[in-house]
Amino acid sequence: MIDAYGKAGNVNMALTLYGRARTEKWRIDAATFSTLIRIYGTAGNFDGCLNVYEEMKALGVRPNLVVYNSLLDAMGRAKRPWQAKNIYRDMINDGFEPSYGTYAALLRAYAKARYGEDALDVYREMKHKGLELSVVLYNTLLSMSADVGFIDEAVEIFEAMKGSESCKPDSWTYSSMITIYSCSSKVFEAESTLNEMLEAGFEPNIYVLTSLIQCYGKANRIDDVVRTFDRLLGLGITPDERFCGCLLNVMTQAPTQELDKLTRCIQKADAKLGHVVKLLVGEENIEGDILRKEAGELFLWC
Repeated sequence: MIDAYGKAGNVNMALTLYGRARTEKWRIDAATFSTLIRIYGTAGNFDGCLNVYEEMKALGVRPNLVVYNSLLDAMGRAKRPWQAKNIYRDMINDGFEPSYGTYAALLRAYAKARYGEDALDVYREMKHKGLELSVVLYNTLLSMSADVGFIDEAVEIFEAMKGSESCKPDSWTYSSMITIYSCSSKVFEAESTLNEMLEAGFEPNIYVLTSLIQCYGKANRIDDVVRTFDRLLGLGITPDERFCGCLLNVMTQAPTQELDKLTRCIQKADAKLGHVVKLLVGEENIEGDILRKEAGELFLWC
């Protein structure tokens, strides 16, 4: 009955029956405990998931694979990778062979918490066993790689994805790769990936264009910064605060003779901010360090 109410979405009745079952010492099977873990996980009560697991063991009920996978998924959403690791160890010690769902839950748990090496270990084990990742799992790995600076690993994953027969890169895939290349000042690679993205039929979004502006700015390719800004406007995208902040950052690195080009971009992006920047740039004999100081204060404002 608990399982039936849980699957029907009647959470209150399921939990009420569970409380009664504990009091009256009903026999509860693994499927019912799995339902309870799912209920608590959906509600965001991740400690409740663990309490059910501990109670299950105390009652001598052996968890099944569904229970373990539900727990791993819950710990991933709770951003508790260390607990996911402990549960996975329990599962292996209990004699279970990991399923696709097990690996997917583990990979999500590690990647979202930026446990880079652990996530890559799961990825490589999946590939070794011939398990094909979904687009979402590939993108989760690439997003993590961008955050932790795994450049070579990201390239390896990206190439594996392009060689896959079951899934191909989507706009988020290309966005992550362009971000990775841009943050490491790999201009050629970032541009090549953008061209691949366009050939695949995807238009760059504001995250991609912000990354490119950052990349061109580091390389002092100001004309390319302006061209990228014009592309953003041409796509009908409204510059956001992060984009404007990136333009300001480029100004702190740009040669004095290029500042007018960047000022015009900022004026188009945000008239109020552009007015302040124009006043700063227009001051006689402005020094680079003064602009950096003032721009730093503008970062806090914008």
